[in-house]
Amino acid sequence: MSDAAPSAAPGALRALWGVVKFLRRRPWMVAGSVGLLLVNIGIELSLPQFLGNAITHLGRGKGAADSFSLFHLVAAFAGLVTLRAVIGLFLGPLRNTTAQQTLGDIRAAVYDALQRQTFSWHDNARTGELISRASTDVFRLQDFMFVCLLFSVDVTVGLLGTLAYIFALSATLGWLAVAAMVPTVGAMAFFAARLQPRWRKVHEQHSAMSTVIQENIAGVRVVKAFARESAEIAKFRSKRDAFLAEMFSTVNYWAARVPFAQFLFGLGVPLVLWVGGRQVIAGDMPLGDLAKAVFYLLALGGRIGVIGQVTNIIQNASSAAQRVHEILNSPVTLRGGTRPWPTEGTAATTVCFEHVSFTYPNTPSLLVENDAAEPPKPPDAPKTARRMALDDVSFDLVPGQTVALVGPTGAGKSTLLALIPRFYDPTAGRVLVEGVDVRELDLLALRRRIGIVFQETFLFSASIADNIAFCRPDAAREDIIRVAKAARAHDFIGELAQGYDTIIGERGISLSGGQRQRLAIARALLTDPRVILLDDATSAIDPKTEREIREATAELCQGRTTLIVAQRVATVRHAALILVLKEGRLVERGTHAELLAQNGVYRELFATQLTEEEVRP
Repeated sequence: MSDAAPSAAPGALRALWGVVKFLRRRPWMVAGSVGLLLVNIGIELSLPQFLGNAITHLGRGKGAADSFSLFHLVAAFAGLVTLRAVIGLFLGPLRNTTAQQTLGDIRAAVYDALQRQTFSWHDNARTGELISRASTDVFRLQDFMFVCLLFSVDVTVGLLGTLAYIFALSATLGWLAVAAMVPTVGAMAFFAARLQPRWRKVHEQHSAMSTVIQENIAGVRVVKAFARESAEIAKFRSKRDAFLAEMFSTVNYWAARVPFAQFLFGLGVPLVLWVGGRQVIAGDMPLGDLAKAVFYLLALGGRIGVIGQVTNIIQNASSAAQRVHEILNSPVTLRGGTRPWPTEGTAATTVCFEHVSFTYPNTPSLLVENDAAEPPKPPDAPKTARRMALDDVSFDLVPGQTVALVGPTGAGKSTLLALIPRFYDPTAGRVLVEGVDVRELDLLALRRRIGIVFQETFLFSASIADNIAFCRPDAAREDIIRVAKAARAHDFIGELAQGYDTIIGERGISLSGGQRQRLAIARALLTDPRVILLDDATSAIDPKTEREIREATAELCQGRTTLIVAQRVATVRHAALILVLKEGRLVERGTHAELLAQNGVYRELFATQLTEEEVRP
């Protein structure tokens, strides 16, 4: 089963709505933020009323003093301003807490989505791209969360309330305000529609730059070993310059157009003054009402001016939301079954392959626009099918059997092992464990019964004990020491400064290759697995240590089916069964002596590739 191809990027509104839905997890915090904001909007809308009334009364001269108290008006105005400030003291922290906790939920959802994805999905996604989407793009949503919590309500209620007050003062002035606002908003919408694709390109360029950084850090030893520092610096500068050029182009595009939109609305103020002023002169409108209309119009202009800034935030966030949305909604094509692990000993075979074929999917997992990682192919370039990694492979393994897998590089040995714990599903055929198709078994139960040591050992930045107990965090120290002794790791661990509590560097870089592999073997043995898979697990270990490990683990492997990808004759010749793969096909099987007698592929491998300090049959 292959992973689905990435679909087209979701629409901006759909992606942003996917972000907004996370706010539903905190309804009371959102309601509190919106409630406090509505109170502040009400205060802001009432302030011009006080000012306008004061202007009207003051303009009538001394005779109006008996019915007008300037002190009361100033006191009320100051009280409202104070109340607005006090509300702001609560609104700010509540809004920030809601936004940051919601961003935390989004980060957790992205991390969960990445953990749930299949091996093939990660095979076809660049690490730098994933890091950029999971960290930088989520961070870009921060301003949008603030906008969503405040500005959407502020604009909707504020604009409608302001226009309602202007219309209440004068229908003519109200329509003039609408006439000034419509082309302004229309111009912003026109420019904004062309802004979002630009931000998408900015984010893609940033991801490309992040990928260069991630790969360089991960491969810094290779870079230094081949003296390629200058070339890598030049590569980074090229990506950085492309990112900055796209960034400047996008920012300047919007910065050059916002003043034009603001200019359109600015024309409405002198128009209102002209029309309203003539009404005041004619005695059809009090001077204070004209002042109110101007105050409201200026407030309307302030909100429209903020729309320009927020539009940039929304377009920036929408492209980031699209990239995050693609991860959150990437289909998980490999799901566990419902059957529990079968009772051991009830099946005649532990592992069975029935006409299994497999081809690695090579469809990109994520949509990356203008991807500069690979040059584009010509439009008429033929699409060649990738060679099958496994082709019609069948065999049965009985419980407790030790089986060696041999073959040239690229024969499919590691692929065969990967199908047993269901890292991938076969393209055709079935893989059975304990007589049950692995697709029917509970995935966690399946993998917990299989111990695997990968060809490339990965260790975490943690203590020796924590790395060994990664699969069983609650394991007793005695069990950790027991498997470490079996893997011949106990002695070198004892020589470390803090023994089993020694913190090793990232990826275990402070240890030798052989030491890392011994810890990986100990980690696999700690699961007490039913099936043990060793993918060339002793390649970095000297023959003497390999012999010691083989002898020590022989007792632990009693009753367990063990599959070993090996390069040394000493490991292969002691296997109960040897499976020989070539170009994805199972071409020979038998014991060491039987295969040598056949004078076929195995004998050729024995003579040219299988190595040991002693190579006699």
